[in-house]
Amino acid sequence: MVTTSRRADAARLRGKARAAALLTAAASATALALVVSACSGGTVAVGAQPTVALPQPGAVVTGSPSAAPTAGPATCNTNALSYRPTAGDASSAAVNSIKKRGKLIVGVAEDEYLTGYLDASGNETGFDVEIAKQVEQAIFGTQDAAHIQFRAVTNAERITALQTDDSARAVDMVVDTFTITCDRAKQVQFSTVYYNAYQRLLVLKNSGYRNLDDLGGKKVCAQKGSTSIQTLLAYRSHPVPYGVTNLTDCLVALQQGQVDAISTDDTILAGLALQDPNTVVIGDRVEPEPYGIAVSPANTDLIRYINGVLETIRGNGQWQKIYQSSLGSVLGPQQPPAAQYAD
Repeated sequence: MVTTSRRADAARLRGKARAAALLTAAASATALALVVSACSGGTVAVGAQPTVALPQPGAVVTGSPSAAPTAGPATCNTNALSYRPTAGDASSAAVNSIKKRGKLIVGVAEDEYLTGYLDASGNETGFDVEIAKQVEQAIFGTQDAAHIQFRAVTNAERITALQTDDSARAVDMVVDTFTITCDRAKQVQFSTVYYNAYQRLLVLKNSGYRNLDDLGGKKVCAQKGSTSIQTLLAYRSHPVPYGVTNLTDCLVALQQGQVDAISTDDTILAGLALQDPNTVVIGDRVEPEPYGIAVSPANTDLIRYINGVLETIRGNGQWQKIYQSSLGSVLGPQQPPAAQYAD
């Protein structure tokens, strides 16, 4: 039987090895994808080869983070907040403006393996990225790197990237495992739900933990500005939320024994588990996480157009193709969520 002390020692050793890999990963294409994703800088243009840096430390969260949605019962139907597509959406001012610019600008993650991350060649890939490319194809008639620009955003930057007037930071839409909540819907417009994720846990194998009830008083890592932080703050067993900027920082904290678990969407945890085979996803589904594409609050025409694209890929099999190529092998069979509308 592995003792707690030996497990902690092993975790520290893995953490040291991880830190060393972050400094020397240029020699390995696979490691390069992980290292670049571990950078905790601000919004950067993907493909600009951001400087490799060690993961940033997190901190215990003792109250409700200002960037996160307010905890408590829902005051709206998060599955039916959006507007149905109409015949004139393709010729709307919002879509024409993107066409005139010649490219769609999309806020994405760069450190979420399987959903949004940099591959060994420095290109954005993953489930969310492929969903975004469907909107690009609908607008421009083809998928071409010249017609889409990805800008990496952290959880805390997703809303501000849609609200800013700074052209160097602004995006047309965010496709980044963005959970639809009532509070967030007051600040952005969401599409219909394009994927239903669920919050779960990632722990070291042989840790003995089975679910969140076992983690009372233990540090559990999650991203700042996430719904996961709020769930942890409110959970009955009183785990200690440990907030970080990027999820790869959570993985390093777990490897180094700084936290006992990571809690976030099952889509993201599946990617982390693939990066470290010494970890395992455990526990029941803690909280539903319906994903939506977000645009600025005033951009109703664009969100209608996006909803039309989502309707198309649900019906023509493209959604299923994207899911199978990115998430299907680890999360099992899924069907696209049926669209519900507010109007």
